[in-house]
Amino acid sequence: MPKRSPASNAFYAILCATLLLSGVLAVVAQSGRRVRKSNPLPVSTPEPTPTPSKPAEKPKAAFTFIIGMDRYGDFSRIPLYVSSGVLRTCAGRLDDPDSVKVEIATRDIGRADAILRAKSEKEAHVVWLQLVPETLSGRAGPNDDPYNVYIEYSVFAPTTAKQVTSGRVFPGAYRNRGVIVNPKSSGVYGDHYLNQAARAAAERILDHFHIGMINTRP
Repeated sequence: MPKRSPASNAFYAILCATLLLSGVLAVVAQSGRRVRKSNPLPVSTPEPTPTPSKPAEKPKAAFTFIIGMDRYGDFSRIPLYVSSGVLRTCAGRLDDPDSVKVEIATRDIGRADAILRAKSEKEAHVVWLQLVPETLSGRAGPNDDPYNVYIEYSVFAPTTAKQVTSGRVFPGAYRNRGVIVNPKSSGVYGDHYLNQAARAAAERILDHFHIGMINTRP
């Protein structure tokens, strides 16, 4: 095998060194290259659930009435649904204005009970209703028409129980207006003409306290 000259050996040494250096540089360049990151997919953000707004608080009523009646008084021959209709109709009309709050007594009360209730109240007036026979004596006889009555109302002031207003409303005034309706119709609303008189009593009470007569509630 022929011997290489010193110049050839030097050439091969330089060649090998160059190749080695090129490999090293390629590895370094490869390791230092940044890997491009893929763009993340957009994540949908849920819309916040709207917080329900609080209902507006009802202003405090300027007037409070407690209303009751004695359905088992001197003229108890009228059916209970009729006298109850009178009580509810009067209370409902009183409760129409926004400035009024009405509470119906949970039990039947007489006049003396209404006065005691008024004395125990700090702000509420007590409204007391009574059905009175339209007779000279003011009492029903055995042969009298149980529907021949009028509504008597009294309003007592809180604490003092002073009677601030009172009056009488006669259903007969509504019978003469040509309304075609059965006055003794059964049902939860009771007698039509007595209910009309009960509304009139409530409106007189509202008028006494100078409370607006416009119906402000549905």
